Amino acid sequence: MVSTVSTSVLYSIAPNAVADAQAKIAKITAETTSGKISDPVSSLGSQYGLYRSLQARSTSLTSTITANSVVLNKISTSTTALTSIYSDAEKLSNALLSAKSTGDVSALSAQAKGMLESLITSLNAATAGAYVFGGSNTGATPLNDYSDSAKAATASAFSTAFGITQSDSSASSITSADMTSFLSGDFSALFDDASWSSNWSNASSTRGTARISDGQTVTTSVSANEEAFRQLAEAYTMISDLGLDNLNTGTQQTVIAAALDKVNSAMAGISGMQSTLGVSQSQITSTNERLTTEKKLVDNWSSELGDSDPTEASTKLAQLQTLLDTSYALTNRIYSLSLVSYISA
Repeated sequence: MVSTVSTSVLYSIAPNAVADAQAKIAKITAETTSGKISDPVSSLGSQYGLYRSLQARSTSLTSTITANSVVLNKISTSTTALTSIYSDAEKLSNALLSAKSTGDVSALSAQAKGMLESLITSLNAATAGAYVFGGSNTGATPLNDYSDSAKAATASAFSTAFGITQSDSSASSITSADMTSFLSGDFSALFDDASWSSNWSNASSTRGTARISDGQTVTTSVSANEEAFRQLAEAYTMISDLGLDNLNTGTQQTVIAAALDKVNSAMAGISGMQSTLGVSQSQITSTNERLTTEKKLVDNWSSELGDSDPTEASTKLAQLQTLLDTSYALTNRIYSLSLVSYISA
């Protein structure tokens, strides 16, 4: 019995073979271009879930590493400012010691005024649009200029205590005991929580923190409301705006001694802040190194699953091209078949 295949069936087989080969060539070409398998669901089967988990983990690690780098920049800005603030405090401490020894106060007021301005500028440092000493309130300038309201509050307290202004020559009659009482009372109150918030600061007292990895949180910044900064502002104001040059020698020494105590205490506080941020900086650096290593491992594992093999792809592409050429040739032969050819034969 002779089997027969109709011409219409042959006509349908050839185009289907060509279309199939073309589709496979397009798929492999896309994989070669992207370096990834085009259909991971069917290609990986039961390992597809693992592949997706690895991709998600890689994305999460990238986000954490990037965020940690931003935090490092914030800490760097903070530590740079703290270094400047500490340096000024140390200079004033030395100047005060010298004045305590020699009695020469001629340059102190101007020096302290410049340092107060520098303190405010340093504590208003910002990075990426956020004020690093603002605590949780990173959108507002942490400290106001001294001339805004703090200066008026100082003048008012001085006038209330002594009945004169700081520039009045009769300030020379203020006794050491009276000045001591003023410095520990009304003047000191200008730097307590309520007055500081009212006249000086817009910052939150909350220190900045960040989660740098699962279960690991570090301090990323300190607040302009820290006691050490208030002590420095108090010392600088004592020297620059209590009419030091108009006071008698004994009262000058009282102010110098009080300011020196404040400065030295502030320097200890700033050293503590530097240590805290230094530890955070070290932790973030080591954490980022660990996360970067983990990301490399995750990416390598993901690549083993999802990357296409260029050698295998090249071989398949050559085979499919041969198949496609054969299909074209077969198609031409089929379409050239006709009953006339057989009858004439």
